[in-house]
Amino acid sequence: MKKQQLKNKKQQGFSLIEILVVMVIMASIMGIVANSIGNNKKKAKMKEAEIKISKLKMSVESFNTDTGYYPRSLEALVNDNGDGNWLGPYARKKEIKDPWNEEFHYSNPGQHDEEFSIVSYGSDKSPGGAKFNKDINSWDI
Repeated sequence: MKKQQLKNKKQQGFSLIEILVVMVIMASIMGIVANSIGNNKKKAKMKEAEIKISKLKMSVESFNTDTGYYPRSLEALVNDNGDGNWLGPYARKKEIKDPWNEEFHYSNPGQHDEEFSIVSYGSDKSPGGAKFNKDINSWDI
């Protein structure tokens, strides 16, 4: 009679193997989702850097229109240098920093020509790099 009762009794709960298989599947899915979210954040910061550089380019041009020369540094967009033609501020202090909280690198070799550049070195904060570490340059935007 006891044998008969054991056969008729339904299995209750899950085996350890079944639980482990489900946990492995869930961990794999979460890993894929986390990686995707991380890459999207990196792409968003790169896009933010491009937008900030575009805005700074316009600010530099506005500075030039008002003063007749290009600024020696991006700091000149924020603070009045004593020039009577300065009508700024052309940018706020936080706008001259890239999304990785580093100052944009600004250069204008001739000071009076139009060949200035604004560069962010990206997430690795050093020149060069590829993919998410590549430099973002005003000439490319």
